[in-house]
Amino acid sequence: MAHHLFAVLVRATATVTTIDAHLAKPMRLAARTHPIDGYRLGGQLTGAWDPAYDPAADPNNWHPCQACGGTTLVHGTQCRECADAVEAGRRPGTVVPWSYTDWARYPGDIVALPRLLHPGWRFPPGRTPVAWVDVAGVAWLDTNAAILTRTDTGAVPPRLLAVFRDLVTGHRDPDPAAPPARRRHTPADWSAPWRHPRRPRVRFEPADWSVAVVDAHS
Repeated sequence: MAHHLFAVLVRATATVTTIDAHLAKPMRLAARTHPIDGYRLGGQLTGAWDPAYDPAADPNNWHPCQACGGTTLVHGTQCRECADAVEAGRRPGTVVPWSYTDWARYPGDIVALPRLLHPGWRFPPGRTPVAWVDVAGVAWLDTNAAILTRTDTGAVPPRLLAVFRDLVTGHRDPDPAAPPARRRHTPADWSAPWRHPRRPRVRFEPADWSVAVVDAHS
């Protein structure tokens, strides 16, 4: 099974609790162009854009040991399943699930879009997304080869820079189904009356959006 990092545009109101609803529509569109068996926030890529994060060190991932019921003892002797807990910095009698499917969702996998738009932004090497996804469509970023050969530097790919430019200039509409009352447009250009005016551009507010680290597997 292959796991791919998709950067998915979601509303800034998205949280780890509500993220599934925010991902449903853009990922449904992504599935039309790429065979995806499933996806989830973070997944095997949990903490991908936060190198300081370690799922094993997150108390939210410390579960009571099933072998000893969290008592640290089995038939009066030290439980082998959780014997490393204290040495690893965990509470006694706890273990970390081996499967990412049992890891807690990490809020750091939902990143404010303005952070990515900052000129100094770089992805951690090897953690550059392979695709950008929003309701306007999927932009494949041509990063697969560099990631597979471990030559990815984390620099923002040219195709993603183009997506960012189209978003902030209003040439890419990430929410075409928004009610008219919520849509803001720049005026149409009537400078050449013998021509049809250019279509009004959507006024895009980066602070209204975040980007989710999505593990899409196929």
